[in-house]
Amino acid sequence: MRVSNINSVYSVPDKQESLPIKKSQNTKEEPAAVFERSNDSNKATYEKSTHIYDKATIQKLKAESERAHGNLRRLVEDLLRRQGKSIKLIDPFEVIDIDEQARLEAQNMIATDGPLGAEAVSQRIVDFAIAISGGDSSKLDSLKAAIDEGFSQAKKVLGDLPDICSQTYDLIMEKLDKWGESNE
Repeated sequence: MRVSNINSVYSVPDKQESLPIKKSQNTKEEPAAVFERSNDSNKATYEKSTHIYDKATIQKLKAESERAHGNLRRLVEDLLRRQGKSIKLIDPFEVIDIDEQARLEAQNMIATDGPLGAEAVSQRIVDFAIAISGGDSSKLDSLKAAIDEGFSQAKKVLGDLPDICSQTYDLIMEKLDKWGESNE
Protein backbone atom coordinates (compact mmCIF):
# COMPACT_ATOMS: atom_id res chain seq x y z
CA MET A 1 0.00 0.00 0.00
CA ARG A 2 1.29 3.44 -0.83
CA VAL A 3 0.27 6.73 0.72
CA SER A 4 1.28 10.04 -0.79
CA ASN A 5 0.41 13.72 -0.86
CA ILE A 6 -0.35 14.15 2.81
CA ASN A 7 0.25 17.81 3.46
CA SER A 8 -2.48 18.83 5.82
CA VAL A 9 -1.23 20.33 9.04
CA TYR A 10 -3.47 21.23 11.89
CA SER A 11 -2.43 23.77 14.48
CA VAL A 12 -3.69 24.02 18.00
CA PRO A 13 -4.04 27.57 19.30
CA ASP A 14 -1.89 28.42 22.26
CA LYS A 15 -4.70 30.07 24.12
CA GLN A 16 -8.17 28.74 24.30
CA GLU A 17 -11.02 30.99 25.14
CA SER A 18 -12.81 29.88 28.20
CA LEU A 19 -16.44 30.35 28.93
CA PRO A 20 -17.37 32.31 31.98
CA ILE A 21 -18.10 30.05 34.93
CA LYS A 22 -21.38 30.64 36.61
CA LYS A 23 -21.09 30.63 40.29
CA SER A 24 -23.77 28.71 42.01
CA GLN A 25 -24.38 28.01 45.59
CA ASN A 26 -24.19 24.19 45.28
CA THR A 27 -21.09 23.12 43.40
CA LYS A 28 -20.98 19.52 44.59
CA GLU A 29 -20.47 17.16 41.66
CA GLU A 30 -21.67 13.58 41.64
CA PRO A 31 -20.16 10.87 39.45
CA ALA A 32 -22.20 9.74 36.45
CA ALA A 33 -21.44 6.08 37.15
CA VAL A 34 -19.86 4.06 39.90
CA PHE A 35 -17.96 0.82 39.27
CA GLU A 36 -18.80 -1.95 41.67
CA ARG A 37 -16.86 -5.21 41.44
CA SER A 38 -19.10 -8.24 41.13
CA ASN A 39 -18.72 -11.24 43.37
CA ASP A 40 -19.95 -13.46 40.54
CA SER A 41 -17.25 -16.00 39.72
CA ASN A 42 -18.76 -16.89 36.31
CA LYS A 43 -16.59 -15.60 33.54
CA ALA A 44 -17.70 -14.85 30.03
CA THR A 45 -16.03 -17.26 27.65
CA TYR A 46 -16.07 -17.48 23.92
CA GLU A 47 -15.44 -20.80 22.27
CA LYS A 48 -14.39 -21.44 18.71
CA SER A 49 -16.67 -23.63 16.66
CA THR A 50 -15.97 -27.28 17.32
CA HIS A 51 -17.24 -28.40 13.91
CA ILE A 52 -14.55 -30.57 12.44
CA TYR A 53 -15.03 -32.36 9.18
CA ASP A 54 -13.06 -35.36 7.99
CA LYS A 55 -10.69 -33.90 5.40
CA ALA A 56 -9.00 -37.22 4.60
CA THR A 57 -12.29 -38.94 3.79
CA ILE A 58 -13.44 -36.01 1.69
CA GLN A 59 -10.19 -36.07 -0.32
CA LYS A 60 -10.52 -39.85 -0.83
CA LEU A 61 -14.13 -39.49 -1.99
CA LYS A 62 -13.20 -36.65 -4.31
CA ALA A 63 -10.49 -38.82 -5.91
CA GLU A 64 -12.94 -41.73 -6.33
CA SER A 65 -15.52 -39.42 -7.90
CA GLU A 66 -12.97 -37.94 -10.29
CA ARG A 67 -11.86 -41.46 -11.30
CA ALA A 68 -15.46 -42.52 -12.00
CA HIS A 69 -16.11 -39.32 -13.97
CA GLY A 70 -12.88 -39.84 -15.92
CA ASN A 71 -13.94 -43.38 -16.84
CA LEU A 72 -17.32 -42.16 -18.05
CA ARG A 73 -15.72 -39.36 -20.04
CA ARG A 74 -13.26 -41.80 -21.60
CA LEU A 75 -16.17 -44.09 -22.57
CA VAL A 76 -17.93 -41.22 -24.38
CA GLU A 77 -14.75 -39.98 -26.07
CA ASP A 78 -13.92 -43.52 -27.28
CA LEU A 79 -17.45 -43.92 -28.61
CA LEU A 80 -17.17 -40.67 -30.56
CA ARG A 81 -13.68 -41.51 -31.83
CA ARG A 82 -14.92 -44.86 -33.19
CA GLN A 83 -17.48 -42.84 -35.15
CA GLY A 84 -14.87 -40.38 -36.43
CA LYS A 85 -16.11 -37.55 -34.18
CA SER A 86 -14.64 -35.39 -31.45
CA ILE A 87 -16.28 -34.21 -28.25
CA LYS A 88 -15.03 -30.68 -28.94
CA LEU A 89 -16.47 -30.51 -32.45
CA ILE A 90 -19.77 -32.31 -31.96
CA ASP A 91 -23.02 -30.49 -32.66
CA PRO A 92 -25.21 -30.53 -29.52
CA PHE A 93 -28.19 -31.59 -31.65
CA GLU A 94 -26.36 -34.34 -33.50
CA VAL A 95 -27.63 -37.86 -32.90
CA ILE A 96 -24.95 -40.27 -31.75
CA ASP A 97 -25.34 -44.00 -32.25
CA ILE A 98 -24.41 -46.05 -29.22
CA ASP A 99 -22.43 -49.06 -30.36
CA GLU A 100 -22.41 -52.43 -28.59
CA GLN A 101 -19.00 -51.87 -27.01
CA ALA A 102 -20.07 -48.56 -25.40
CA ARG A 103 -23.40 -50.04 -24.30
CA LEU A 104 -21.66 -52.94 -22.55
CA GLU A 105 -19.11 -50.66 -20.87
CA ALA A 106 -21.84 -48.32 -19.65
CA GLN A 107 -23.89 -51.27 -18.43
CA ASN A 108 -20.88 -52.53 -16.45
CA MET A 109 -20.33 -49.08 -14.94
CA ILE A 110 -23.88 -48.88 -13.58
CA ALA A 111 -24.09 -52.56 -12.60
CA THR A 112 -24.69 -53.45 -8.96
CA ASP A 113 -20.95 -53.75 -8.33
CA GLY A 114 -19.91 -51.02 -10.81
CA PRO A 115 -18.35 -47.67 -9.88
CA LEU A 116 -21.50 -45.83 -10.94
CA GLY A 117 -23.96 -48.40 -9.59
CA ALA A 118 -26.55 -47.44 -6.99
CA GLU A 119 -24.61 -49.13 -4.16
CA ALA A 120 -21.27 -47.44 -4.89
CA VAL A 121 -22.74 -43.99 -5.55
CA SER A 122 -25.01 -44.11 -2.49
CA GLN A 123 -22.07 -45.15 -0.31
CA ARG A 124 -19.92 -42.26 -1.59
CA ILE A 125 -22.72 -39.78 -0.96
CA VAL A 126 -23.36 -41.12 2.57
CA ASP A 127 -19.63 -41.18 3.37
CA PHE A 128 -19.35 -37.58 2.16
CA ALA A 129 -22.38 -36.49 4.20
CA ILE A 130 -20.99 -38.08 7.36
CA ALA A 131 -17.52 -36.63 6.72
CA ILE A 132 -18.79 -33.10 6.08
CA SER A 133 -20.92 -33.24 9.25
CA GLY A 134 -17.89 -34.23 11.28
CA GLY A 135 -19.75 -37.39 12.29
CA ASP A 136 -22.39 -35.35 14.11
CA SER A 137 -25.67 -37.27 13.79
CA SER A 138 -27.61 -34.25 15.11
CA LYS A 139 -27.12 -32.84 11.59
CA LEU A 140 -28.95 -35.78 10.00
CA ASP A 141 -32.05 -33.77 9.09
CA SER A 142 -29.94 -31.07 7.43
CA LEU A 143 -27.97 -33.68 5.48
CA LYS A 144 -31.13 -35.39 4.26
CA ALA A 145 -32.66 -32.05 3.28
CA ALA A 146 -29.55 -31.16 1.25
CA ILE A 147 -29.66 -34.53 -0.54
CA ASP A 148 -33.38 -34.09 -1.24
CA GLU A 149 -32.61 -30.68 -2.73
CA GLY A 150 -29.86 -32.17 -4.92
CA PHE A 151 -32.19 -34.82 -6.33
CA SER A 152 -34.89 -32.21 -6.81
CA GLN A 153 -32.50 -30.00 -8.79
CA ALA A 154 -31.46 -32.98 -10.93
CA LYS A 155 -35.14 -33.64 -11.75
CA LYS A 156 -35.62 -30.01 -12.77
CA VAL A 157 -32.67 -30.18 -15.15
CA LEU A 158 -33.08 -33.71 -16.51
CA GLY A 159 -36.80 -34.38 -16.15
CA ASP A 160 -37.75 -37.87 -15.03
CA LEU A 161 -34.73 -39.65 -13.59
CA PRO A 162 -33.92 -43.26 -14.47
CA ASP A 163 -34.68 -46.06 -12.03
CA ILE A 164 -31.04 -46.27 -10.93
CA CYS A 165 -31.40 -42.76 -9.46
CA SER A 166 -34.44 -43.81 -7.42
CA GLN A 167 -32.54 -46.88 -6.21
CA THR A 168 -29.57 -44.68 -5.27
CA TYR A 169 -31.80 -42.22 -3.41
CA ASP A 170 -33.52 -45.01 -1.46
CA LEU A 171 -30.16 -46.54 -0.49
CA ILE A 172 -28.84 -43.15 0.63
CA MET A 173 -31.81 -42.52 2.92
CA GLU A 174 -31.69 -46.07 4.29
CA LYS A 175 -27.95 -45.79 5.08
CA LEU A 176 -28.33 -42.36 6.66
CA ASP A 177 -31.19 -43.61 8.84
CA LYS A 178 -29.06 -46.55 10.02
CA TRP A 179 -26.17 -44.19 10.78
CA GLY A 180 -28.49 -41.87 12.72
CA GLU A 181 -29.96 -44.76 14.74
CA SER A 182 -26.53 -46.17 15.58
CA ASN A 183 -25.37 -42.79 16.92
CA GLU A 184 -28.33 -42.03 19.18
